[in-house]
Amino acid sequence: MSNQNIKIIKYNNPLFPEPLRKIKNPPKILYVLGELNFKNRPVLAVVGTRRCSDYGKKVTIEIVTELIKAGFIIVSGLAKGIDTIAHRTTIEANGQTIAVLGSGIDKESIYPKENIKLAEKIINSGGAIISEYPPKTPAMHYHFPERNRIIAGLALGVLVIEAKKKSGALI
Repeated sequence: MSNQNIKIIKYNNPLFPEPLRKIKNPPKILYVLGELNFKNRPVLAVVGTRRCSDYGKKVTIEIVTELIKAGFIIVSGLAKGIDTIAHRTTIEANGQTIAVLGSGIDKESIYPKENIKLAEKIINSGGAIISEYPPKTPAMHYHFPERNRIIAGLALGVLVIEAKKKSGALI
């Protein structure tokens, strides 16, 4: 994963994802590593708690595997827990996944740090990591609700696997 490969896609660029044009307060710029090509395939967001149960893990693996077989692209937030499981399962099932970050997408800024190798696998398997935040932007608590609008905006729907009543996954 090289920071030199970061692409900048502005709102007025034809490569800007069409579904994001339709959300309230769309990002003006996307920073992209990897391939942000939907190939006319349906996109579904799979998100959930960072502290998932064994049952949550099992259900995520089962559902995401079936979604990949059905031709879906999976979008999630690269967070610990359900997001990580959704991305890993997609890669293991030879599917395409997109990670939307609440930080810059450069190696120094990716959050959480333990998912840097997962981010590399996402890119190397034909997926992408994206953010509206420029390189060198650290993850801030208020970035995650902002990130969540992009996750939801890219997808036909959002599947929340596990979340407490006041979970950020529900934003």
